[in-house]
Amino acid sequence: MARRDTTVWRLNYVAVWRNASLESILGMKTIYNAMLNGTPCVILEGSGRIADVIAQVAGLPLTRVTIALIHQLMKKFFGQEYENFPDLKIIEWTKKIQDIIRMSHLLTIFRISEDNHGDVDVAILQALLKASRSSESLGITCWKRQLELAIAWNRVDIAETEIFTEERQWKSSDLHWAMLSALVGNKPRFVSLLLENGVSLRDFLQDEANLYKLYKGLPSCIFLRKLAKRVQSCCSKRKAFPIKSRAHSEQGEMISMTHVSDEVRHLLGSYTQALYPPSKKTNHFNMSMETSVSLSQSPTSSQAPLREDVAAQRDPGRDLFLWAVVQNNKELAEIAWEQCRDCMSAALAASKILKTMAEEGSDADEAEDMQELANHYEKHAIGVFSECHNSDEERAQKLLVRASPFWGRTTCLRLALEADNKSFISQSGVQALLTQIWCGELSVVNPVWRVLICMVFFPLICTDFLVFRRDEVIQRDAAKNEEIKTVETVTGSTIRTNYLGPDPSREPLHSWSKLVYLYSSPQVKFYWNIVSYFAFLFLFAVVLMIDFQATPSAGELLLYIWLLSLVCEEVRQLFYDPDGFGFRKKARIYINDLWNILDVLSILLFVIGLAFRLTTELFYAGKILLCIDFVVFCLRLMAIFTISRTLGPKIIIVRRMMMDMFFFMFLLSIWVVAYGVAKQGILIQNDNRLEWIVRGAIYEPYLIIFGNFPSNIDYAAFDINSCSINGTDPLKPKCPVLNENQTPVFPEWLTIIMLCIYLLFANILLLNLLIAIFNFTFQQVQDNTDRIWKFQRYELIKEYHSRPAAPPPFIIFSHLYLFIRNMVICKPPIISKEFKRELPQMEEEELLSWEALMKDRYLLSTQQEQSQSMERHILETAQKHPHCVCFLRVTTITDRLERGDETSSAAMVQRLARLEEQVVQSAKALQWIMDSLKRPGFAAKETQPTLTTTDESPDIYTSEKEDRFHVNARQFHYPNSNVARFPVPEEKVPWEVSFSSYNPACPEDSEDHVDGSESEALDNYRNPAGRTGIRGRGALSHLGPNLNVDFVLTRWRDCDGSVLEYLVVRDESQESMALPGGTVQSADHTPLIRTCMKLYEEVNAKVSEGTKVFEGYVDDCRNTDNAWVETTVLNIHLDRTSQVMKDIDSMVASSHGALQWREVSGKTRLSSNQRDSLRKVAELHNRKF
Repeated sequence: MARRDTTVWRLNYVAVWRNASLESILGMKTIYNAMLNGTPCVILEGSGRIADVIAQVAGLPLTRVTIALIHQLMKKFFGQEYENFPDLKIIEWTKKIQDIIRMSHLLTIFRISEDNHGDVDVAILQALLKASRSSESLGITCWKRQLELAIAWNRVDIAETEIFTEERQWKSSDLHWAMLSALVGNKPRFVSLLLENGVSLRDFLQDEANLYKLYKGLPSCIFLRKLAKRVQSCCSKRKAFPIKSRAHSEQGEMISMTHVSDEVRHLLGSYTQALYPPSKKTNHFNMSMETSVSLSQSPTSSQAPLREDVAAQRDPGRDLFLWAVVQNNKELAEIAWEQCRDCMSAALAASKILKTMAEEGSDADEAEDMQELANHYEKHAIGVFSECHNSDEERAQKLLVRASPFWGRTTCLRLALEADNKSFISQSGVQALLTQIWCGELSVVNPVWRVLICMVFFPLICTDFLVFRRDEVIQRDAAKNEEIKTVETVTGSTIRTNYLGPDPSREPLHSWSKLVYLYSSPQVKFYWNIVSYFAFLFLFAVVLMIDFQATPSAGELLLYIWLLSLVCEEVRQLFYDPDGFGFRKKARIYINDLWNILDVLSILLFVIGLAFRLTTELFYAGKILLCIDFVVFCLRLMAIFTISRTLGPKIIIVRRMMMDMFFFMFLLSIWVVAYGVAKQGILIQNDNRLEWIVRGAIYEPYLIIFGNFPSNIDYAAFDINSCSINGTDPLKPKCPVLNENQTPVFPEWLTIIMLCIYLLFANILLLNLLIAIFNFTFQQVQDNTDRIWKFQRYELIKEYHSRPAAPPPFIIFSHLYLFIRNMVICKPPIISKEFKRELPQMEEEELLSWEALMKDRYLLSTQQEQSQSMERHILETAQKHPHCVCFLRVTTITDRLERGDETSSAAMVQRLARLEEQVVQSAKALQWIMDSLKRPGFAAKETQPTLTTTDESPDIYTSEKEDRFHVNARQFHYPNSNVARFPVPEEKVPWEVSFSSYNPACPEDSEDHVDGSESEALDNYRNPAGRTGIRGRGALSHLGPNLNVDFVLTRWRDCDGSVLEYLVVRDESQESMALPGGTVQSADHTPLIRTCMKLYEEVNAKVSEGTKVFEGYVDDCRNTDNAWVETTVLNIHLDRTSQVMKDIDSMVASSHGALQWREVSGKTRLSSNQRDSLRKVAELHNRKF
């Protein structure tokens, strides 16, 4: 049988029986003995021969499995070979087949036509699980092996229905191995099942070793290759461990979670802190760059769990989610994300990690999958934040700017910006936060014109002309208090129980505070800088056009000071790093901004122009450079429109169109140069003046596009005075080639045709192509411009939030103050809490709990939308194509009918037999209920009918209560001897039935300890239950009935009488627990209690008070045709307060397990006869068994 995994499983083997020939029938004895020992068996129906014989009779009642039926089936499936089978063998096989059928908990019939899964492995697994349910004595080890097999075969459906049932309660620690196996083996459905059934991620990942094992089992991926390179680079720096290939050395480099943390920090960004602290625990990291990378734990590593202070900052859901994300495993990552505490930060961090790996990876398909997964988690973050914002705007804004202790002390807002999640930033809730930061302490409801008026006429702030945020808070509190007072007045109750007095933060602002808040608002700073920039451009223009003297004037000196303040501000922006990016990344971010590039370019041009201007020889060149610089400064003016909701998106469109036009110019230059060179070569002969060559080959063809047609290509428009014949006049172009009459000799028709073709392609085709490109860009970008503008708006708001309040040139005083404060006095910088906020522990926990609730709402709404969309799709399909639905139904019914025809008759008979049995039992139960209701007093003394259920776990030979004859007394192997019984099928048990070939074994002929008896004495004793297959007294003490007594000592566990317990003793001969009792020499003698003689002394006085539960013949494996066991079962119920009960309890305490009190239940592990006795005792006390 093919194995699905290379792992070797230590399991009880399953006997798979198929296509047994005559020779293999001899192996029936092996399989029969294996089933006697508890090994499950799977019969493959349809494989032929004896397997089909067993499959045909497996569903029949034992009374119908007769010798004649076996003869018939053997003849049917064996053909001519049947003639060689002796009758005695048929009888023996009939008996064995009956015993096999009787052990239904170990027998599984695999029918391909009926099986829902169609896999043999499912049948084998079900057989193992069915056997495990009937073998509770094997404990957790047996179920662990079955679960291990289910995980290996990825049969989560079987594990859900057969292993994880309500009857079994699993501990989290018992399933840690299964969780590790499911995670490493990429079994996401098993991971979900284990989490649903009690596995705690906190307990699972509490020990760092499990996290090591997870990273050890990482499949080949980008992260693993990057981690290998990082370990190699670290080892190369230390020069402690030489890099060797796996083929050359098994001792690899050392790795710890610090390497993982460093790599994750590289993917997230240097602005984050390490997710895992430096650890002394290291693992061997065997690297092979051509194959895969594996981890093996160092034998010298510490096995101690993480420190408490570190574990307090760890989130097991985060650890598992990160492990799944770095390997781009969507299903496992989805499961782990639901377990994360900080789910929104986790989703944004995953988006950043995946996008970074996609950029650095070389596999295009893998990068595309990572990009898709990154977008998926961006949608998750958007969905959770939308739920949060709709529920509570204030809390949602806290989630955006709180420093997450689980993701490197960074914020959700920062993660979204670094991951370029424009859709997340463009949400209304995020934009509301940015607008609030933009307005500062001013209310967002203030119109712009009011803010502009107060900037000039600041005394108006003393009135209610401007609204501050503090005023809004006071108004809300006042309205809430009024509402509370109204409720108190109406209801007469007191609601304000937590009032602690006036809050200073709720008091109205003073005039000075309002003035400070007004001019420190980023919005006001921006408006003052606009005014300052216009003034700077005006002064620059005046200096260039009116006041540009050899000696700098006062206005020009003011211009230089103004520019110096701008330079200082640019330097401050470059070194200002509140997020902790580092100078390299900060410089990279600075250069990537187009407006910063214009700033640097304008400053450089101004410095160069100023240097030229101060030189006499380059004075005019310096002015030219400054004039060009003025153009750059004017272009920089467009940055002020980025804050506008109307013009801001248009600037983005202009930038995209400029990129399109830049590439279009390459295409246009081909036609311009082609026509210009051809025209110049035809008209002009050997012109050596470079400026006129460029003018004729490039400049004139470019002007033709805009309608400036040349006059030298047409004879009629030619004027010899407008050109120089020899090209000696530097102000005139060289004349075309002339003849003796001083007229051009070039082919006029050719130059005109070339001009027409050039105009056709350049003016009509290319210009219209440019218009079409612009239109396409506009339509494409227009839908995303609002989103892009909202994303870029953050940088502008953050710039002016950190900018000093004074505009240039007065800002230079602020720069001087900052220089003295930071460099001279060395005071720490002032940290703003607008973009990053540290929350107290209690508030942090409360916020995370609320976020988890919002996440659950989001997931629930997502599931509902998916189900509704599926239902809607089905309804729409049904309305559009009703005939398809009818055809599907007809096809389904036809398939079911065809499968029904293929089903064997035995399966149908089995179902009918089970149905008939259930009907009979139901009728008996209803009759008993009716009889009980008719009598006075509901509790009738007669025994209640017992309903057999499929959940019972019967012993080997008592799985069917319909057995009319003894079963254990007909076992082939007689206990404690080498004697084999003569096979006695079910139909031949009664003495009244003729059995001519019956030849029971005689113990006298065997060389064992079983004693024989005289033949004449044997005829006087005959087993009342029928034939057993062996004569004599066997292992019993004498012929005839051998009397025995069993005591069922019961008590109530507690005072309310809810749990019934019974006493068991250890049977040393069987090495198992049994009811106390013993043999009786005669009916009048006292029984000898086996195992514990002290117990007899306590029970002897209570024998007369016992209730007889059963008396009669017992199906014992020692029974023979002439000797049998008869048992009397007495139930002695003990009072918890009696002295006898106290004495027995003391004996139980000092017996070291030889005496035990156990609960009366169907899971009791006793012999079949004692289980029946215990069931009757449970019915006597009205307890469910």
